[in-house]
Amino acid sequence: MGKGPEEQGKLLVLASGGVDSSTLLWMSSQQGLNPAALFVDFGQPAAEAESQAVANICGSLYVPLRVVRYKGANFDAGEIRGRNAFLVHMALLEFPSSSGVVALGIHAGTGYADCSPQFMEIMQSSYDFHTGGAVTVTAPFLHWTKQDLYRLATDMKVPVALTHSCEASNLPCRHCRSCLDRRLLVSGHTKC
Repeated sequence: MGKGPEEQGKLLVLASGGVDSSTLLWMSSQQGLNPAALFVDFGQPAAEAESQAVANICGSLYVPLRVVRYKGANFDAGEIRGRNAFLVHMALLEFPSSSGVVALGIHAGTGYADCSPQFMEIMQSSYDFHTGGAVTVTAPFLHWTKQDLYRLATDMKVPVALTHSCEASNLPCRHCRSCLDRRLLVSGHTKC
C-alpha cells in the first residue's frame, strides 16, 4: 500500500459495503494502517443496504465511518457514468487531513473504464493538481481478479455475509452483474 500512515498522514477508504471495499478495509486494519471509511449515498438503488453493510463492517473493525449524502439524480442498476471519479473527488473534499491516502477497492476484469490503470493515473493527476502531491489515491487490487480478491477475503476471514453486493436494490435481485458474480464466487467457481 505504499508508505505507512505515519509517513503519509491519514488513510481514507472509499467504502461501498461490497466485498471489494470491505476486504480493503479489513486488510488495512489488519496491517495496522488505522483506516477511516467514507460511504457516499449518491442516489444509487441499493444505498440503504450498502450503508448498513459499511456500518456493520466498520463496527466489526472499530473503524470510524463518515457518511455523506448527495442529493441529485437517482440512478438505475448498471454502470453509472463518472461514478468512481465522483467518489474519488468526494473523498478529496471530505479528506480529514492535509496529507494522506485515499484507497478504493477497484479491481481488474470489470470492463469499466473507471476500474483501469488509466483511470487511476487521471485521478492522481487531479489530486496532484489540487493538493500539490500531498494526497495520493491508490487501488491496491487494481491488477487483481475478482477471484483473487475473494480468495484474500476468505483467507483473512472477512465477514462476507455482512457485505452487500447487489447494485439493483436493497435486497439481492439475483440478476444484476454483482449478484451473479457473488453467487459464482460464493459457490466456489473460479470464473465470474
